[in-house]
Amino acid sequence: MNNYKIGTVISLAIAIVAYPTGVLYAKKRPGNQSPGSAAASNPSDPGGHSALGVEAAKKRDYEKAIAEFSKAIEAAPEETKNYFNRGTAYRGANKLKEAFADFSKAIEIAPQSVVAYIGRGEVLLVQKQLDPALADFDKALQISPNDANARRFRGFVFISKGEWEKAIEDYSKVIQRVPDDGGAYERRGFAYRSLKKYQEAIADYTKAIATDPKDPDGYRHRAVADTMAGDTKSAATDLRA
Repeated sequence: MNNYKIGTVISLAIAIVAYPTGVLYAKKRPGNQSPGSAAASNPSDPGGHSALGVEAAKKRDYEKAIAEFSKAIEAAPEETKNYFNRGTAYRGANKLKEAFADFSKAIEIAPQSVVAYIGRGEVLLVQKQLDPALADFDKALQISPNDANARRFRGFVFISKGEWEKAIEDYSKVIQRVPDDGGAYERRGFAYRSLKKYQEAIADYTKAIATDPKDPDGYRHRAVADTMAGDTKSAATDLRA
């Protein structure tokens, strides 16, 4: 796996923790109640440990989050969200074996949990277990065909396997649902470039740059595509950006 791909995996891992869709479940608290006082009165969160774990995870204090989610599991062992949340915290702490076990337990309790399949698949992807990861993303999309996160991750598996057309198909569907997803344009551009479809790659890198004009990587990637397309003048301009 080259540096481009490794960097993409890392960015995906960070994104799913920082911008979760279903990750770190927590109910909204009315008024100015503290996490502990609000959660203590929540019958689905005995002792308020789940809410406290969410607050810790948001601050990236993963060890504290793990401890709180573990207490939440002791109090409510059949509550899917607690295993999922602790798995997310384990993943944030780079404890991938433990994260895998918790996501698997969440799936055991709730076999239709899309986010649990995505979480487990992402752990497998980071470990470069591409085929098992693909199976989890496939299952997530079987349950929820329009889930953009599952398609992002599956598209990256296809990139890692060199299945460029399949990657393009998945990222195109992501872009349809999230038109300002710069990462999807960038990775689709990489797939186009790998197929020697340089004009399509340049167009996608240009879209990626438009979503984040201050990111130098977009210009560098477009410069490579420009060079491959024989446009050294445009490449030199991008390299000066």
